[in-house]
Amino acid sequence: MKKKIVSVIAFLSIIFVLTAFLGRFFADKTSWYNKSEFFNAKTGFDALFFGSSRMHEAADPIYLWENYGIASYNLSSSGESIQMTYYVLSEALENCHPKMVFVDASKISEETGSINSKYGFVHESIDALPLNKNKLEAIDYARNFFEGGRLAFISMLYAYHDRYDDLKERDFTNTVNYDKGAYIMTSVMKRTMPDTFTDKVSPLKDGDGVRYYKRILDLCRNQDVICVLTDIPVNKAVYDEERQMKLNALKALTEEKGGKTILFNNILNEIDMDYDHDFGDASHLNFMGAKKVCDYLAGYMKENGVKDHRDDPDYSVPWTEDIEKYKLQRIKMLDSKEEAVAYLFGAMGGDNEISLYIRNRDDLLNQYGMDICLEMVKPEIRDAGDEELGGFDMKIEVRSGKDGSLLAGKSFEYNIYSGMFLAG
Repeated sequence: MKKKIVSVIAFLSIIFVLTAFLGRFFADKTSWYNKSEFFNAKTGFDALFFGSSRMHEAADPIYLWENYGIASYNLSSSGESIQMTYYVLSEALENCHPKMVFVDASKISEETGSINSKYGFVHESIDALPLNKNKLEAIDYARNFFEGGRLAFISMLYAYHDRYDDLKERDFTNTVNYDKGAYIMTSVMKRTMPDTFTDKVSPLKDGDGVRYYKRILDLCRNQDVICVLTDIPVNKAVYDEERQMKLNALKALTEEKGGKTILFNNILNEIDMDYDHDFGDASHLNFMGAKKVCDYLAGYMKENGVKDHRDDPDYSVPWTEDIEKYKLQRIKMLDSKEEAVAYLFGAMGGDNEISLYIRNRDDLLNQYGMDICLEMVKPEIRDAGDEELGGFDMKIEVRSGKDGSLLAGKSFEYNIYSGMFLAG
């Protein structure tokens, strides 16, 4: 009987381990890719950023470190609801004690009984969190809105069992994001600056999002952390009087509970936001827009006592090591760039030497953003034909400034309809 029990226990243990292994193998690694370095950090953080993709693309910890010595981490996720932000923040505050946290306002919904997020986005928010009280509470809330209940978020095999066709290189490696959780875009798209402005306030409904935002404010106040509500610059198409009236109400609520606010869409001229070049797509800032937001945030943080750690070896040594890893990672990420401007901007930096081989120079400036890109990147432009280009219209090579070795390269075709150089 004893042997039978031992055999059953051994069998169940094997099944459990195999299930856990397969679940982690098939799982979308985005959450771990972005957040795991936070949980393994060698330093503390004075500032943390939370919210959805607008914050994810706007707050650049590497830029803040290199230019201001601010130790920060971006814990935002695509499509993250304020409810999930609360649980991610709760876990973060058990791992470090920042001076300030910045919370984006875009996903604070007033609806009752709505998570205001998609199933995959919830996974992106919480998968990397350790399975403890905070994560279990997040799962207990999220289970109400999706099929599968708790199992849909506890079992990675259940959640991702049909993902085998979507497996990528990083599913087979332990890749992490050395940009401290951010995703900084290098493409360029023209947008329109909002012009709506009102001091009117729209009374807030006490929906799930508002209630969870109040919990965030209370949590920060109880732990002596400054909570700053932010409204990242947006395109005019999503900015109207109704939206601003709600933001004004959230501003009043924030300050009533001891928090602070930075509503960037009210100070666009002050930060010199350039709607011709500072967006990477229809909704998100690129690296040029992110720099302007970060410059303003850095000044704000300095005014509120956040320190410059660049002369502190306990910070500077691990940050320098991670930045070197990030530079190598940026080169590897170039292969995912599908158009020439994004590729050139992505290759910029460090001692890289960039060469651009072009069949017809007259086509160059037809691509939107190429003029400012060439001015900033300053690649060596060479006229080329079939010998260098084969059947393509442009080739970009990135070489090491130290030894001339080829780090990356890609060929592009000119699309006469879009006026863009697109990867072949």
